[in-house]
Amino acid sequence: MLTREHISYDVAAPVIVLFGCNPFRREEVINHLKQIGDITIYGTLSEEEGMEKITSLPKVDIVLIGGRYSDEQRIRIRKFVAEHLPNTKISEPGVKYPYEKEAINNDIHLKLNLRV
Repeated sequence: MLTREHISYDVAAPVIVLFGCNPFRREEVINHLKQIGDITIYGTLSEEEGMEKITSLPKVDIVLIGGRYSDEQRIRIRKFVAEHLPNTKISEPGVKYPYEKEAINNDIHLKLNLRV
């Protein structure tokens, strides 16, 4: 069974919702991100699933949009987040910065104000 989420025991831990498209890549990204520290990560596989997830949670600190999303999807996701979760940050590897593990780590650390 592939990893869909990583839940922190600390209810105050930062929450990341990953908009992905591939279950294998989702697992890889979740396993990589959970090494950042005490965070909760929910992985979704479609725009619709991601939107549903972010509206069902009490808080979302970061929405991470995967590399396979189209410009139109990204615009819809950004608009939805801005309207419904104005304090939530967006991370877009491959668009706003290189699609590399180190760059993703750096962006997440920066957005969560964590030490690198």
